[in-house]
Amino acid sequence: MTLDRDLIVRTALRLLDDVGLEKLSLRRLAKELDVHATALYWHFASKQELLDAMGRAMVQQVVAEGPLPRTWQEWLAHLARAQRQAVRSHRDGALLMMTARPTAEHQVEYLDQLVGRLLEAGFTAESAAAAFIAVSNFAIGAAFAEQQGRDLGEEALDDLILRSGEHPGVSGIVAAAQDLDATFERGLAWLLAGMRAELG
Repeated sequence: MTLDRDLIVRTALRLLDDVGLEKLSLRRLAKELDVHATALYWHFASKQELLDAMGRAMVQQVVAEGPLPRTWQEWLAHLARAQRQAVRSHRDGALLMMTARPTAEHQVEYLDQLVGRLLEAGFTAESAAAAFIAVSNFAIGAAFAEQQGRDLGEEALDDLILRSGEHPGVSGIVAAAQDLDATFERGLAWLLAGMRAELG
């Protein structure tokens, strides 16, 4: 078996699913690959560099899937859905994305086209960048909340449901938590509507 960056990243993502980000170490990864830990440093200068590569690999395929969107709203919606899907595809995926440095090397062409479409629609360079960041933060933040909620387990959810009977204002939140996809889509629609309103 030839050790290369792609194999290391794929193995690291599989290990992430098994043990979680906190327990993911270069020593554990080296053992999984049946190599000495120092062999990994021929390919990655540090654990942070490996985490960066894992974050890129996690979203690269999903973002590239399907035909490119047409309108600026479709671009931003596609970005949000792809990022959420990618993050949810791995255990602690949101934590990984928050830890990985946002180099976005895999997305350069995609992001250039996205920003170009925003500029054509009337966004300034500054507001186009802010729109990208806002949508990314929303998608990754939503996925993080979903993963954290899933980790709490059914017992915590059952307790919240019981308490919602004592506090009617909470019952709507509990109901929204039962359909995460619909709640995500509504939040995304509100975000895009705010951008449309600002454009006039």
